[in-house]
Amino acid sequence: MNFILTLDLVVQIYKFIFKQTIQESKIKVYFCRMKIASEKEQEFILKNLNSDINKLLLQNHNEDIDIKFCVRQIEGYNKAKEKFASLIKNHNLLFPNKINLEQSSSGETAHYKASLLHKDSTLRDLTSGFGIDDIFFAKEIKKVYYHETDIELALIAEHNFKLLGINNIEISQGNSLNSFEELAETDIIYIDPSRRDANNNKVVLLKDSEPNIVAILPKLFEKAKKIYIKLSPMLDIKLAMQELINTKEVHIISVKNECKELLVVLERNYTNEVIFHCIDIIPNHISKFTFTQEKSISRFAEINLIKRGIFLYEPNASIMKAGGYHHISQAYQIDKLAPHSHLFISENEIEDFPGRSFIIKGVMQYNNKTIKNLSKCFPKANITTRNFPQTVAQIRERTKINEGSDEYLFFTTDNKSNRIIISCEKT
Repeated sequence: MNFILTLDLVVQIYKFIFKQTIQESKIKVYFCRMKIASEKEQEFILKNLNSDINKLLLQNHNEDIDIKFCVRQIEGYNKAKEKFASLIKNHNLLFPNKINLEQSSSGETAHYKASLLHKDSTLRDLTSGFGIDDIFFAKEIKKVYYHETDIELALIAEHNFKLLGINNIEISQGNSLNSFEELAETDIIYIDPSRRDANNNKVVLLKDSEPNIVAILPKLFEKAKKIYIKLSPMLDIKLAMQELINTKEVHIISVKNECKELLVVLERNYTNEVIFHCIDIIPNHISKFTFTQEKSISRFAEINLIKRGIFLYEPNASIMKAGGYHHISQAYQIDKLAPHSHLFISENEIEDFPGRSFIIKGVMQYNNKTIKNLSKCFPKANITTRNFPQTVAQIRERTKINEGSDEYLFFTTDNKSNRIIISCEKT
């Protein structure tokens, strides 16, 4: 963007002429202007929150309206309404581009992470971005230090913090790692490393992230006892554990049974077992299942126990991601259908089970005869596959069963490698 290039050029000229360094944040008020909606633009944005943005861009507008800016704010508002609705009651909040918003934490995950912090602690966020996490952190703790390389994002965040009445966030614009030795110690360092390389390709290993989180850990531990690392829900947890030292906790955070992010908590000199917290956030409730890496053994169900009237349990997405199947089996004394099916049965109803609960109505063998007649009994059904060679789409194509209804069909494999179909209804 032109204004960032201009700022960088000014800084370099200053350094060349005066032979001394200067932080970009020191001169931002002189060389960088941030667009704020005029009264007419605010009216336009509020009026068109539900309008087709493509049509808005093609229409002729009043010269006083910066249409590209307004469209960005409309897109931002609608995205924010999905991700952190509690923060947008004040329509004067400014929003960055779509990518920055998509990379922000949701209100639910940010609130959960903030709940883990001690009220008297201080936190330094090295990759603050739009600042959603920092807003929620600041509500719970004494002090937050915001760091961001993108000056526009930093200015937008600063503007929004003031509108929200948050005064315990200290903002620094620039690469925090370039002057890391000069930073004061804090209780916690929080970092969300980019999982993309210089060519914008996704990386798998943490050591390939930007910054290289594995390489800088010793440096981070010099400035804080605890390090909180936000990671992608797609990351292989076992692989990450091999790369990270002093891991104390892993929080697998889901919202409405969809895994959203991983939070890894490292503590200086910690060498005990890693504790896994499987979290599923639903309206007015947080489901939590905790276990350690200690070995656990599943109980496997006898085929004759998979029958009508028995309860079927499917762990939530966080437990699935963490691989906590054996721990679920032991904790709730339930039997696993098969080593790789990840479904459980019990004669008893478990009211607080962390996942979906069903009661079995029938069990069918998966064969051509059953498939041919299945849609007669189930013209509509919700279909799930677990340890099964076909996808849901392939099954719907073959059976002609449409989506919907209160019927649930699980296509899976039992402990004797028999392919079966379990019909259920939710408890």
